[in-house]
Amino acid sequence: MLLKRMITLIALLVACSLYAQADKASAQIQTIRKETEADVRDALARQTKEAGAKALDINKSFDIGNGVKLELIYVPSGKFFMGEEQFPVKISAGFYLGKYEVTQEQWTAVMGGNPATKVVDPSFPVETVSWNDCKKFLEKLNEKLKDQLGGAKFRLPTEAEWEYACRAGTSGEYNGDELDTLGWYDGNSDEATHRVGGKKANGWGLYDMHGNVWEWCRDYYGDYSMKQGLRVDPEGPSGSGFRVTRGGSWADNDDDCRPESRDYSNPDDGCCYGGFRLLLTVPAKK
Repeated sequence: MLLKRMITLIALLVACSLYAQADKASAQIQTIRKETEADVRDALARQTKEAGAKALDINKSFDIGNGVKLELIYVPSGKFFMGEEQFPVKISAGFYLGKYEVTQEQWTAVMGGNPATKVVDPSFPVETVSWNDCKKFLEKLNEKLKDQLGGAKFRLPTEAEWEYACRAGTSGEYNGDELDTLGWYDGNSDEATHRVGGKKANGWGLYDMHGNVWEWCRDYYGDYSMKQGLRVDPEGPSGSGFRVTRGGSWADNDDDCRPESRDYSNPDDGCCYGGFRLLLTVPAKK
């Protein structure tokens, strides 16, 4: 009888402990969600505030050769809800992101040739570039500008950084706007790419985050790691056969151009639907 009572008591204590842990975890999740919602609401003001606190310019520009300019926008650190699953993510450090998709003029200034096949025009996004082509471009660009970068580096954005920058403090499909005002897709593109910056910018001043060309990301493609709690600077799996692309293109429908929409491709393959955008780490030499 005594043993039976002891077993019952232990079971009760274990159950109480599990309930307490569940309540604590639930409270932590609610706190994370409230903090993330606050960061989303504060996103636009935080861009100016954070850049000022760090003595950084919101707009940064580099001459990459022959008078060709590369323009970037400061994206502050913060939290947001990522993917179709809307799980909370923290981007722990601000960064600069290309104001526009990399153009054919910029590619030519660094690489000495133009691989574009859809529309050949200096002010249009470069396309028909593979992930590995972009890697070579980044290596040459970093070497070319190393004396100006102060230890910072150009690279591709992670998938999380890309979506965070695309959303710019919004949680809807197209920054609370109509896709026609923000990007080129199959409903308005006339089956072609278009000059960068021809549509409305998002809240942080970034153009063509929706449509025009798919943009390569740094991550390997794979399923999201759906663990509870806040994910900090998440990256994709350590390896796979494919790399992530984001943003949709001139040939895609509106669903493919949503902030959370994702695709993938072999890193050796380039096509007329795909280009890229540059990320510059902080600090950067002014």
